[in-house]
Amino acid sequence: MFVNLYPILEVSYELAKDDRIAGSPILLRVTLLRDIDEDEEDTEQLVVAPFYPSKKLANWWIVLGDWDSQQLYVIKKVTVTKSLTAKLEFMLPKGTHKPRLYVVCDSYIGADHDIELEPIEVAEGKESDSDEDMDSDDSDD
Repeated sequence: MFVNLYPILEVSYELAKDDRIAGSPILLRVTLLRDIDEDEEDTEQLVVAPFYPSKKLANWWIVLGDWDSQQLYVIKKVTVTKSLTAKLEFMLPKGTHKPRLYVVCDSYIGADHDIELEPIEVAEGKESDSDEDMDSDDSDD
């Protein structure tokens, strides 16, 4: 019975093809698809935990970060019934970044996913006029 309840999750992602400029948001869509039987009536993902004091749903943490620089870009907690698409928005500084996508289950060991994304090249952003205005205001004093 437990083997049939162990969460099997398919993870796919799509990185928006927009121009990537420092300080501008980058959109990543992550799709989680739970492998469940067609005839299964209960789509809630209750955890098999006989010693837990109450019923527990399996939650998933979607984490995007850079292992080399030890930077966390975005994190989101979700619960998957059948399928779910999460939109993650983050910003990066100028340069080349090698992000990793982690999908971590809070209830089962070994159900996690660790996906290396293609490198992201971020161009230098434009200086805003408001920064220049603030500098000129300071010099008037």
